[in-house]
Amino acid sequence: MNILYIKCAALVWSLLMLLCLPLNAAQIPDPVADQKQAIDVMHHKLHDAQAAFKENEAEALKALNEMTIREDVSLDEVNATIDQLMAAKTQILRLRYAHLIEMRTILSDDQKVAYDQAVLNRSAVK
Repeated sequence: MNILYIKCAALVWSLLMLLCLPLNAAQIPDPVADQKQAIDVMHHKLHDAQAAFKENEAEALKALNEMTIREDVSLDEVNATIDQLMAAKTQILRLRYAHLIEMRTILSDDQKVAYDQAVLNRSAVK
């Protein structure tokens, strides 16, 4: 039963993390045209890379919700679906943070200060 609580807590944490959207060109101070274009390419690449995982995530969450209201559901089946859901969320988070790191590489030192502050503010308690 403790494993279920841990997985549920991880699920809640992941959902909170997923609500934090990647920083975009509008949040970077004074981006030059080349930077805007590179950022657009990076965001498009991120969107494409996440698409399959987001689909898996949605399917697993739907299945989990449907299982929850069944009379004959087994806890093993629920746990396996939670594992699928968390695997998709893990991949999405990996892609997002790789994207944030990649974004930082095209910034000037002055832009990095504001960008880094925006990243840190994403995790601030509100």
